[in-house]
Parts: sequence; C-alpha cells; structure tokens
Amino acid sequence: MEHMPQVIRKTSPYLRRPQAKVSRMMSDVVIALIPVIIFAIYSFGWSAVWILLASTLSMTLTEAIYYWITSPKGETAFTLSNYSAVVSGLIFGLTLADNTPIWVVVITGVLGILMAKLFFGGLGQNIFNPAALARVLVAVNFATLSTYQANIPIIDGEAGATVLQTLNESGNLFNADILNHIPLWQLFTGIGVPGSLGEVSALLIIVGGLYLALRHSFEVRIPVVFIATVFGLASAVAVYQGLGIWYPLMHVFSGGVMFGAVFMATDPITSPITKPGRIYFAFALGFVTFIIRLFGALPEGVVFSILIMNMFVSAFDYFKWSNPRFTTKGSVIFAGVVVAAIAVVLVGVSYVG
Repeated sequence: MEHMPQVIRKTSPYLRRPQAKVSRMMSDVVIALIPVIIFAIYSFGWSAVWILLASTLSMTLTEAIYYWITSPKGETAFTLSNYSAVVSGLIFGLTLADNTPIWVVVITGVLGILMAKLFFGGLGQNIFNPAALARVLVAVNFATLSTYQANIPIIDGEAGATVLQTLNESGNLFNADILNHIPLWQLFTGIGVPGSLGEVSALLIIVGGLYLALRHSFEVRIPVVFIATVFGLASAVAVYQGLGIWYPLMHVFSGGVMFGAVFMATDPITSPITKPGRIYFAFALGFVTFIIRLFGALPEGVVFSILIMNMFVSAFDYFKWSNPRFTTKGSVIFAGVVVAAIAVVLVGVSYVG
C-alpha cells in the first residue's frame, strides 16, 4: 500500500512547535498581564477590579451563551476553554479609563466579541481584534463618560489629563511649556500617571513582553518594529523641530503604544503569517498611530491603527505576492516606503507646526 502523508485538519492559528497549544499561549498572556493588573489595582483601586471583572465576564459569558445557542450539542468549536475570551476581556478592560461606567464596559464588551469574533465564526476566523474593537466602541460612542483620573497630576494644572490629551487640547503639538514639564521617569514607571488602567506603566509592560518572548508565546518582531517606528518618526520630527530625545521617548511611553504593541498587535489571528509581512504590518501600525496622533482629532491612535491594519492582513498574506523570506526587491520597496513615510510626516509637520 502506497504510503499516504498524514493530513491534519484544523483551523488557525497555526503553531509551528508540536507542543504548542492555543491554551498554553493564552495562559502565558494572562500570566504576562498579572504585573500590569496588580499595578492597575494598586493605582486605581476598586474601580480597576470592577472594570476588569465586567470586561472579562461580559466577553466570556457572551461567548458561552453564543455557543450554547448556536451549538447546543457542542458539535462546533467552543473556544472558551482555551482562554482566548478571558484574554480579550482582560486586555479590553486594561485599555479603559478608571471611571468608565460598568454598564458601558458590559455593552461594549458584548458587542466587541460578537462583532469582531463570533459573527466571523469564532477563534481563528476573526478578522478584527475583539479587544481593540470594543475599545473603539467606547471611544466613539461613550467618550464623554470615560475620562481619566489620577491621584497625582502629571502636569501642573492638568490633573486627570494625559500628556497626549494635554498637547492635543492645547492646539500646539510642540508646546514647549508642556513638553518641558513631562517627567519621563514617571511615564516609564507609571507612578501617579493618568491614563488607561493597564497602559500607564511602560516598565511592567516590558516585563510582560520579556516573559512572552522567553516563552516564545508571541511574535517579537511586531512590538519591536511597531515601537521602533513610532520612536523613529518622532525622532525625525524632534530633529526637524529642534526638540530633544525626550520627545520620541514621550511618544513611546505615553498612551497605548507599549501596551498595544505587546498585547494587542501580536494577536496571531489578526496579524500576518510571514516574517516580512509581520514587519510591514508592524511598520504600518506605527506609521498610522503616529499620523493619528499628529494630525487626527483624537490624541491616541493605537486601537484605531490596529483595527485599520487588521483589514489589510489578508493582503499581506495573499499568496501571489506574499513571501516567507526577505527578497532584494521587497527590501528596496520597503526602504522606499520608509523614506516616503518620513517625508509625509515632515511635510505634514511643516503645516501644523
């Protein structure tokens, strides 16, 4: 009898290591989030606890009820057991301000996982990141009900406002009076910094990212290129405007760049498969984020950039032009795109600056 190759039928995400499981990867993400969660509870108190409970329960119960209704015999994929809904709920909760009403968290959590994940067929078939979509629903529909609070004002006279928010509302993105008073160490550690529950401490996000990297539970290239792109574009602006190194560092440490790069952009289902594709994807995330921050009406652009680039993941993976290896032609084109991106940013800055 002719030997027949074994064919394994399964849905994405596709993992290379034989021992790798989605549940192991998701539980690693939960472990990596623990320092961030503890710090959020320490900084914001019980409000952080209630928001995280509401976001996690709303997403997991929605998924459980959805599969109970659509597959009463359990014949279809039931993804609750691999913790993916728990991860989405925790990440969504950590992107929220500490005074977000619980009913807002529940409504947007339910809609986020329904619209971004379950309606597409569940884990492995969703196009959009559920946590990012839920967060955008809050920003678009309930922005006035979700404002930042902090025990210590980061900038004199601006208690409760983030650095990006303060710059945006000042009407001058390069306001020296504001920029000269930004304490970078405070932004790095997150102590007394207003902002979303899990996004204020860059230090603890890095700790979580290192754990995931050591466990091979996420794609390192994506956060590195994402953050490097924001830093590089902000550095070009700093040179053009005569600002110091603190300007690009401020953009990296403030807002959701670090958190989004480590815990949201690395979602294996909503990011490209090939190595070059992931680098192009991460660069585009950094570029879109920085463009929104400089020229958009909203001070923060991370979750919007993630949702926008989620739409192009299938294009990055399209079999007729995607390549698992870097080619000379691809590298030249990408270098040209990088130069063009810097030029677009500097031309734009010449008008708004």
